[in-house]
Amino acid sequence: MVPEAVTLLIGIVIILFLADVTIRESLRLAKHFRWSATFVGLTILSIGTSIPEIMTAVIGSIDILRDQAMKDTISGLVLGTNVGSDIFQQSLILAVVGIIGTITVIKEDLLSELGALIMGAVLMLLAALGGFINRLEGFIMLGTYLGYLFYLGQRQKRANSLEKITKRKLNSGRLSKGRITLEILIILGAFVIMGFTANQVIKASTVLVAQLPISASFFGVILLGVASALPELTTALIGVFRGNKEISSGVLIGSNVTNPLLGIGLGAFISGYHVPNVIFLYDLPVKIGIAGLLFFFLYRKEKLGRWEAFVLIALFFMYLLFRQIYFPVDF
Repeated sequence: MVPEAVTLLIGIVIILFLADVTIRESLRLAKHFRWSATFVGLTILSIGTSIPEIMTAVIGSIDILRDQAMKDTISGLVLGTNVGSDIFQQSLILAVVGIIGTITVIKEDLLSELGALIMGAVLMLLAALGGFINRLEGFIMLGTYLGYLFYLGQRQKRANSLEKITKRKLNSGRLSKGRITLEILIILGAFVIMGFTANQVIKASTVLVAQLPISASFFGVILLGVASALPELTTALIGVFRGNKEISSGVLIGSNVTNPLLGIGLGAFISGYHVPNVIFLYDLPVKIGIAGLLFFFLYRKEKLGRWEAFVLIALFFMYLLFRQIYFPVDF
C-alpha cells in the first residue's frame, strides 16, 4: 500500500515537471516557426499528453491478440479509460482551468476545434453501433485524424502567409538547426518519460483500488481515465500560470480529438474492441452532450466563465453517480 502511494506521489511530481518542460520547449519552436500557441496545443502537445491513453489502447490490443478470453475485460478497460479521460477533461479539468484562469476560443475557431471534438465522439459512437469496433472502422478513425492534422497544418500555413511580418519580427526567436534538433529531442524525450511515468501511476493506482467491486469500464473511467489525464491537467494548468491560455484550451480540446480518433482508432486497427453497453448507451452520449454544452458556452461569450465551470463540475459528479447506479455491469 505505502510503496504504491509513494509511486503515485513521485509520478505526479515528475509529470508536473515534464509538462513544464514540454510547454517551454514547444513555445520556443512555435516562435521559430511562427506557429500559434493554439496550433501547438491542438497538435504537438495534444498528441504528447495523450501518450498514456494511446499506450493503454495499444498495449491492451496486443494483450487481446495474445488472449482472446480477456477481450471483454480489456475492451472495457481501454474504452472506459479513453472515454473517461475525455469526460474528465471536458468537464472537470476545463472547469478548473476556467476557474483559475479563463478558457477562451474565438468564434471563428470554434467550429474547427470543438466541432472536431464532437465529430470524433460521434464517429466513435457510430463505429460502436454494432457492439464491436472492427479494424476497418479503426482505420477510418485513423484516416480522419490524419485529415484533421492536415487541415490544421493548412490553416496555420494560411495564417502565416496572411500575416504581415517585418524583417525584424521575422528574425526574432529564430533558432539554429542544431538548436531545433535539440528542442525536438527534449520534447520527444519528455513525452516518452511522461508516458512511462503515467503508466507507473496507473499501475500504482490499480493496485491501490484492485479490490473495489466495480466494473472494468467504470474502473477505467474513475481511475485509469483520471490518471491518464494527468499530463493534460498539468500541461493546461502550467499553461495558465505561464500566461498561455491558448495552450491550455488547445491541449485540452486537441487531446479530446486525439484520444478517440488516434488512440481508439489505432487500438481497434490492431485487434478490434467489444463495446460495453454502458459506453454506447451512456458514456459517449454524455461526452457528446457535454461537448455540445461547451460549444454553447463558448459561442455565447467566447470564454468559459466561473459559473459555467461550476455547472461542468456538477455534471461530472452527476455523470459518475448515475453511471454506477444505472450501469453497474458492462455486458
